Amino acid sequence: MNELYRRLGTLCFLFLAIMMFFAPRDRFVRLYSIDMGKEYRSEYGPYQGLFGARAAGGRFIRSVTPFRTIAGFIDSRTEKLLLPVEGDPWPGIFAGAAAPPGYPSTAWREAGETYRKSLYFHEDEEPFASLLPGMDEKEETFAYLKHSFPDGPRFLAMTVEGPGTALDNGAPQGLVRPFRSLAPWALLPGAAFYLFLPRRKFPPGAIVYPRWSAVILPDLLSFAMTGFFFGLPLVLGVHMFNQAAFLDFRNGSAWFTLVFWAIGLIFASILYWTAKYASFALQISPDALFLTVLGKDRRIAFSDIASAGFVDYRPPKWLRTIMFIAGLANWRMMGQALLLSGRTDWGIEFFFRDGGSERFLCSNIPGAGRLFDALRLHKVPLSEELQRAAEGTGVPGPEEES
Repeated sequence: MNELYRRLGTLCFLFLAIMMFFAPRDRFVRLYSIDMGKEYRSEYGPYQGLFGARAAGGRFIRSVTPFRTIAGFIDSRTEKLLLPVEGDPWPGIFAGAAAPPGYPSTAWREAGETYRKSLYFHEDEEPFASLLPGMDEKEETFAYLKHSFPDGPRFLAMTVEGPGTALDNGAPQGLVRPFRSLAPWALLPGAAFYLFLPRRKFPPGAIVYPRWSAVILPDLLSFAMTGFFFGLPLVLGVHMFNQAAFLDFRNGSAWFTLVFWAIGLIFASILYWTAKYASFALQISPDALFLTVLGKDRRIAFSDIASAGFVDYRPPKWLRTIMFIAGLANWRMMGQALLLSGRTDWGIEFFFRDGGSERFLCSNIPGAGRLFDALRLHKVPLSEELQRAAEGTGVPGPEEES
C-alpha cells in the first residue's frame, strides 16, 4: 500500500499548500487621509477651469447651498460618522496615512495602484479590533476618525472591506494572505514524501507497467489538475462573495466550492489507478505466477488455473452511447466521444478451480507476450476474445459485445 500512501500524503501536503497560498483573512480596515480644509474650499470656493453648462451648474448649486463655517461644514460632513480617537498608537497611524508614499513605518501597508494613498490593517489588529464591534452593531462600514494634534484636529476616513474588495483596491498580498510565504514549505515535504518514501523493488524480468507513461505523467497531471480545481474557488469565491469563508452554506459559497472540489476529486482519483500501476508486477516461474498488486501478493500455480478470459476495460457501452448522442447534439462533445469510444484497454481474468478469480489490466504492458506463452505451455484454456487480444487483433467488435 506504500504507493497509495505516497500519493495520499502528497495530496494532503498539496492541499495544505493551496490553502496557505490562497486563503485570505476575513475583513480589513482601509485608511486614507482627509484634508477637511481642502474639502471645504472645494465646496465653497470658485470653480477653476470650468466653462459652459458645468460652470453654470456649479454656480447654481452654490447659490442654493447655505453657507457654513468650516466648523459647521466638518460637523455636517461627519455627522453620526465621527469616531474621536486619542492615545497611542494613533499619532503614528495618522502620520503614516498623511505622509508621502513609501513612508518607512507604513510602506508595507500601502495599497498599490490607487488614486489616493491608502493604508490597510486587518480586523484583529489593535486599535481597530476595539472599534469595529461598535460599527458592526450600527451596521456601518464607514467612519471618520478624528485625532487632536497641537496644530489642530486631523481626520482619516476609515472603510471596512471584505477580502475581495481589499484585493480589488490593491491591498498588500502579504496582509490579505498572510500564510502565502509558507506555502513552499508545505510543498517541500510533499515532494519529499512522493520521491523518497521507499519503493518496492521487483526482480529483473518481472512484467511491470512503463513507469514514465503509466505512473509519472498521470501523477503529474492528476496533481496539477486537482490543485487547479481545489484552488480555483478560493481565488474566484473571495471576489464573488467578498468573504474569507469558502464553506459557508448561508451565502452559497459552500456550494460553489464543493462543485469545483468535486471536479478536483475526479482528477485525484487518477492517483488510485497510478498507485495500482506502480504496484503491479508479474513474475513468471516454471510452475507458477507471482502476482503483486496494490496491497496484495499472490502465488498462482498454473495447475490451479481452470481458464483465462478476456476483460474489457473500456468505458461502459451506455456511457459511450450517451457521449456519442451528446456529440450529435453539440459538436464540441464529439471529440471526447470519439476519444472515449476509441479506447482499447483490456485485461485478463484467471478463473481458478476453487471458484475464485483474479483479474488485471494487461494492455500496453511490455512483455505481456511472455505471459501468454507460459499459459499456452501449461495448456491453460484461453477464451476466443483473449486469444485474439494475445495475437494483437484488439478488442472484440460491436457484434461481440453484450
